[in-house]
Amino acid sequence: MRTVLAVALLAGTAHAGGMVLPVRGVHSLERGGAIVAGSEDADALFDNPAGLAHLDHGWELLVDGAFVKQAVDYTRIDSGGNQLAPVSNQYPGIVSPTVALAYALNDRLVVSGGFGAPYAGLHRYPVDGPQRYASASLAESLFVTVAAGIAYKVSPTLRVGGTVQDVISKLESRVTLSGCPGQTVCAPEDPEFDADTKLSQLGLFAPSASAGVQWDAHPLVTLGAMAQAPARISNATGTLETKLPSSSFFDGASVHGDQASLELTLPAQLRFGAELHPDPHVRIEAALDIELWSMHDAITIVPRGVTIENQAGVGTYTLGTVSIPRNYNNSYAPSLGGEYHGDGWQVGAGYSYETAAAPKGYVSVLTVDSAKHLFGFGGGVDLLGWTVGAAVGYVKLTDVDLALADAKVPQLTPIRDQPSTIPINAGDYRSHYVLGGLRVAHRF
Repeated sequence: MRTVLAVALLAGTAHAGGMVLPVRGVHSLERGGAIVAGSEDADALFDNPAGLAHLDHGWELLVDGAFVKQAVDYTRIDSGGNQLAPVSNQYPGIVSPTVALAYALNDRLVVSGGFGAPYAGLHRYPVDGPQRYASASLAESLFVTVAAGIAYKVSPTLRVGGTVQDVISKLESRVTLSGCPGQTVCAPEDPEFDADTKLSQLGLFAPSASAGVQWDAHPLVTLGAMAQAPARISNATGTLETKLPSSSFFDGASVHGDQASLELTLPAQLRFGAELHPDPHVRIEAALDIELWSMHDAITIVPRGVTIENQAGVGTYTLGTVSIPRNYNNSYAPSLGGEYHGDGWQVGAGYSYETAAAPKGYVSVLTVDSAKHLFGFGGGVDLLGWTVGAAVGYVKLTDVDLALADAKVPQLTPIRDQPSTIPINAGDYRSHYVLGGLRVAHRF
């Protein structure tokens, strides 16, 4: 029973993909994500690797970190149509780091390496709250991309670059599952069949890559583009703790095996930008970020020799591979940002609008994702060869009012013969992000 619940929990954890913001790094936040053609520092390793070729001698080091918090207020409508007490995200937020080091081998060729985490919202809710069947916690979960890059200045006006990457995933999840078996008639949310379950999963190898180009099409205009390959997360073994349902149905049952792996695809990404620099002090960029979430159409759960023995009415049950459809959509994020550079200082601001990846019927406290308005503002100063910058941001998500008839996330009932049809994600969702970060860069 314990491992069967683990497989269902692994399926739920994968929904978090639609909660990544279209900015990454403090400089990107300052410009609202509009930094593709204008990327030229060590953080170009993630923004657009072609920008690394701006470094024509020596080293450059970048270290930055941003605090990311997603506030959520949710009022659930249960499967009987009753409005329950509201709950709020209790997680205080997380710091997402970016570190990059670049070295110019000569005035044309640059190599670089580093790591960074995307800006994503995490959550923690009451374990016994009305939202418990969707999620209780994703606190301390993290995706980190480790990258090695190379860039080359083909001509004074053309730069190209690329990276090889590994995505390391750490998942810490808690959710309440229903242990109602197929041989028993249960009320849809009978607490006697609640199973409070925790999962810890670490994935160390998920290869990916990126490639980018920048072209100074005119003395006043630079064009840029970047393609990010997808990453396939698989063969990561999860461990878990489960509080078995209090129902007498589970008296005498035993579990053999307690491992399962989760397989999913993190989507490919395309980024395009055009930067206008009418004089040495002013830079304005319009950009478009496309995340191909439509390739995230299923989650595959692969049990590792899991059986349940001596369960009433079943005997021995062997768990097989399960594929769960997702139906995500591509997301689009146009942005506009700019900077003014003074003598030893600069200031900038930007705005981005991003469409939702998660279809409305699949929104839950695990995936509070909808259309977003992102505002960023920041600046920096030069101090003894160091550039010190800061940025703040605010993201407002469109309110989601999900009727019971339109809710499509079912209650997880892992030991029933047929999937549950009981929806557990209806209700009203209100959400926003607050962000703030510091950035330090040095050329030497």
